[in-house]
Amino acid sequence: MSNDEKMALACEWWDQSLFHLRFAARTPQRLNEMLGNSLDPDTMKVLEDAESAGIPFFVNPYYLSLLHVRVPYFAVGADLAIRDYVIYSGKLVDEFGHIVAWEKEDLVEPGKPNAAGWLLPSYHNVHRRYPEVAILIPDTMGRACGGLCASCQRMYDFQRGNLNFNLDKLKPKEKWPDKFARLLEYFENDSQLRDILITGGDALMSSDKSLKTILDGIYDMAIRKIRKNEKRKKGNKHAAIVRIRLGTRLPVYLPQRITPELSAILGDFKKKATKIGIKQFIIQTHFESPMEITPEAQIGIQKLISAGWTITNQHVLTAASSRRGHTNQLRKILNDIGVLNYYTFSVKGYTENSHNFATNSRAVQEQIEEKVIGQISPDYYETIRNFPQEAEMMSENIDALRRYADLPFLATDRNVLNLPGVGKSLTFRVVGITRYGRRILEFDHDNTREHSPIIHKMGKVVIIESKSVCEYLKQLGEMGEEISEYDGIYGYSIGQTEPLIPVYEYPEYDFQVTKEITNLEVNPNS
Repeated sequence: MSNDEKMALACEWWDQSLFHLRFAARTPQRLNEMLGNSLDPDTMKVLEDAESAGIPFFVNPYYLSLLHVRVPYFAVGADLAIRDYVIYSGKLVDEFGHIVAWEKEDLVEPGKPNAAGWLLPSYHNVHRRYPEVAILIPDTMGRACGGLCASCQRMYDFQRGNLNFNLDKLKPKEKWPDKFARLLEYFENDSQLRDILITGGDALMSSDKSLKTILDGIYDMAIRKIRKNEKRKKGNKHAAIVRIRLGTRLPVYLPQRITPELSAILGDFKKKATKIGIKQFIIQTHFESPMEITPEAQIGIQKLISAGWTITNQHVLTAASSRRGHTNQLRKILNDIGVLNYYTFSVKGYTENSHNFATNSRAVQEQIEEKVIGQISPDYYETIRNFPQEAEMMSENIDALRRYADLPFLATDRNVLNLPGVGKSLTFRVVGITRYGRRILEFDHDNTREHSPIIHKMGKVVIIESKSVCEYLKQLGEMGEEISEYDGIYGYSIGQTEPLIPVYEYPEYDFQVTKEITNLEVNPNS
């Protein structure tokens, strides 16, 4: 083929998700080549050490195309929020092999309850910390991702070999249908479960056929749950399924995956599931930077919205993305394309994620000094509560409310940290400081939501931050930030978890749910 013919074929392939998966960079050398050999020797040394340590590489061409290669002077550091998701830090390399599970409920022994007290039907297919919610990780391609984020919450599982990027190895196992049936039986007989989050990995890495099978299985289970409830007496009825969620970063990493066929599967599922009482259909994605909101990403989001699903974003407040104005700009641009902001997470983990960690004092400062300009008055709570009922009109409804309330964006997200105990919270106070200046924080649980009864026995959770405020500010200075703009950060030594915006509340039942909690085992002597 001539060069022109090759270019034409490459442009045709660019619109196909399989191309990006097959041609993803899996080594430091290929990563550097695809970035025009622009990585400096020190960075390459870190990446080569990462490869030797066993940290996998998987970055697809589309996502790499968002990074600067030859950087003009006025844009130095502009892509750091996404570059730090691709380029591993020396601390991560040093710690890999010694990383411990941050969320203790992720440590499960067969036949024993997890740290939250939940008995699970499978120790790697179902995760659970709250009574209403179960996380489903299928044995399909959905155990893989479209790329590996440097501060991935599943890095512990990559270290253990439970997750990888061998796409052939991750194809559905022959016995998956039998296992899936057992998982559905567990969901069917749970007294409090009303919300299933299908994730991984990445829910949309599953093939259309696999995803449809999973959704259809949940639909059939939800019907059986309703029929069993019809035979239960008043006050003894179990919670019915009212919310289905898909956890995916592919709208960001690989928007080419969002095809008309996928949109049709999601739309058809919503139509039939709505008829049996499932009311909320949510896709949780993970934009980190306004630079990720490309024309391709916007088209993909619109296809999902047209299928009637609500799109929400979970942003991780990394050091690079915590710079003044970055998060507000992200909130605004996401609202522009019809996405609601859901969470702004502090980076979890310890030394392995210290490079990307922004202190919790910065999370509180961002919440109070910046996000506040998008704060929604309670006068509009009923309006926003009904947004998911008209999900196809999400862009128009968001825009109308912003204009009417005179807001640049809707601050519907909550700043939180995933606790190393159970649950999420930003309710904390500083109780000490180490000799290196790292703050010691004492966390309370989020009192705005239901928890496993185990938290009454756990008490407060204490963490030591992985870097000091001084180290964090020095890092911002190296990024070109004016440090004086952050002077007030030292004063934020207390945090309070924000209340849940009504758009995210569960719909109410027309019956009383039993107080019995099944699939729970809490040792009274523990």
